[in-house]
Amino acid sequence: MKIFSYFSKFKLKWWSWEIDTIKLLNYFVIFLAFLPILPYEKKDGKLISVMGFEARENNFYIRLSDFSLLDTNSDKRLKYEAQKTNTLQENNLSILNEIGEYLEKNGIVNNEKYENYLDSKNYSKELKTCLILRNMIMSEMVVDSKIRRILHDYVPSPVPAIWVLRIFIHYILDYLSTPYFTSGMLERGAKKCSEFDYLWPSEKYLDLTFEE
Repeated sequence: MKIFSYFSKFKLKWWSWEIDTIKLLNYFVIFLAFLPILPYEKKDGKLISVMGFEARENNFYIRLSDFSLLDTNSDKRLKYEAQKTNTLQENNLSILNEIGEYLEKNGIVNNEKYENYLDSKNYSKELKTCLILRNMIMSEMVVDSKIRRILHDYVPSPVPAIWVLRIFIHYILDYLSTPYFTSGMLERGAKKCSEFDYLWPSEKYLDLTFEE
C-alpha cells in the first residue's frame, strides 16, 4: 500500500533521523494500555463501574499493600474512622484486608456456642450432628459467594493493562480461597441424615434420578 509506505518513514525538517511511524504506533498503543482510558463511573467519590462492569477499587493501579494482611497506619486510620461513623469503608481497604475483615465477622462459626444452643433445644444427638453438618456447608457457601463477589468487583480498572493483570490475580486468589466440596461429601451426609429428609437432600436427589 502506497499510503502506508508514504507514512511509514519520514524525516522532519529540523530532525536528521528517519522515523518509522508504524513502529511508533505500536509503542503508542502499549503506552495507552497503562493509562486510565476506559470509561468509568463514580458515585459519592467511589468507583462503581468500568465500561458497565460493577467495580469497587478506587485505586486504578496495583499497590503492594493490596496483598498484605498486615495493618498499615492508613488502614488503622480508616478502621478508626469507620468505627466512629459506624460504616465500613470497603473501597479504601486492601483486597486481602477486606476479605479478612469479612471472614473475621462472618466466616468463622463458633461451634461451641452453636452446640450449646442445640443442647438447649433438647434435640437428639443424631439430629444435632446433621444440623451442624448442614449449617457448616451452608455457611461455607455463603462465605464463598461473598468472597467471589469481592474479587469480582476488584478486577475492573479504567487502565486496560491493570484490568488484565487483575484477572490473573483474581484467578489465583479465587483458587486459594475456594473451599473444596465434592458430591461424595453430600452423599455421606445424605446417608448419615437419611432419617431427616427435611434437613438434607436424599441420595436420589443428589443423583437426579429420583428412581424408586
